[in-house]
Amino acid sequence: MENLVSQGMPLALFGIGIVFVFLCLLVLATRAMSILTGRFGPALGVAPENPPDYPAPPAQVAAIVAAVTMHRQRLRAHRATP
Repeated sequence: MENLVSQGMPLALFGIGIVFVFLCLLVLATRAMSILTGRFGPALGVAPENPPDYPAPPAQVAAIVAAVTMHRQRLRAHRATP
């Protein structure tokens, strides 16, 4: 039994080492991609300097309010049924 354990230990350490190296490379690749996309990618989430001067049409606002209300009612009804 002792011989089997002594033979398995280097194999286990080798496997743990391979996984550790792979995870380190994965972290480095992720950081490199983050840096590259930050430097060369488009700027996302930037709000326009001047918002539009015109409001949404009242019919469109009413349709959005009705849709949100209907969605919330369906969620409440779905949660209430066992």
